[in-house]
Amino acid sequence: MIARALLTAAAILLMPTAGHSEEPAKTLRALLAQYHCAVVDRLEQIYRAEDSSNPQNWFVIVYFAANPNDYVQCVFDTKTRMLCEAASGFYDKVATEPRTRWLPPSSVAALGRLGFSTDDSAGNFQIWLDVAKPPDLGRIADFILRTLHDGFAARADDALKFNAPLAPHAVRSCVPVS
Repeated sequence: MIARALLTAAAILLMPTAGHSEEPAKTLRALLAQYHCAVVDRLEQIYRAEDSSNPQNWFVIVYFAANPNDYVQCVFDTKTRMLCEAASGFYDKVATEPRTRWLPPSSVAALGRLGFSTDDSAGNFQIWLDVAKPPDLGRIADFILRTLHDGFAARADDALKFNAPLAPHAVRSCVPVS
């Protein structure tokens, strides 16, 4: 089941998205060109540090600078498994306040096509991914960015930020793929 979800997620990277006025393949390529290296670099740092660090720090969150409540977070459960979550709005407020935000149905459908759960009644949308040995961190980075693109309309000109305790900054430069 996990392997099927990863294969589905990988195959979907090649599918066009719907619901955007711009050409989806073009906007996805631009987003990947802008942010792929930064996400891969952080995933590599986390993966390398797993053996010597606290498991609570094995995550990366990629979010919009202008709206930090829209994000994708992925955490390594082990070196061979990862849980990714797409924000649902469930955690926008503290638990004592009523929920006020839900993603539009088109966004939920896009996340479902990527393999995420579509039930946000108790938390975020989730998907478990297998991590190969050696890991294909580029594919995982592309999946994170595709999730932001399809589910939250991320584009290359959006300012994205990162929260990764084991990788707060990129440590190597990289020439983006165009």
